[in-house]
Formats: sequence, C-alpha cells, structure tokens
Amino acid sequence: MQQLDGLRRLLEPHRGYAPVKEYLTRFDDARRARTLLLADLIPPHLGGTTA
Repeated sequence: MQQLDGLRRLLEPHRGYAPVKEYLTRFDDARRARTLLLADLIPPHLGGTTA
C-alpha cells in the first residue's frame, strides 16, 4: 500500500493531464476497495511500539 501511495504522490502534480486524472480517479476507487478488503486481514495499529 505504501508503494501505491508513493506512486499516487508522484502522479498528483500531473492531474491536469486527462489520462492521469482518470487514472487517479480509478486508482482512488481501487485503493478504497483494497483497504476495505485488507481491513479484515490486518489488525488495526493500536499505537505504541512493538518489541
């Protein structure tokens, strides 16, 4: 997910270009869906540090 977020940050400045704008819209939709699917698999971060 972090790599995908990094890709999104790289593309954001080019949002004025129609294909990039469309891609980012679809990207955001897909990321939301992936986050919902992963929510059942990955426990929430409770804060603090792990040893």
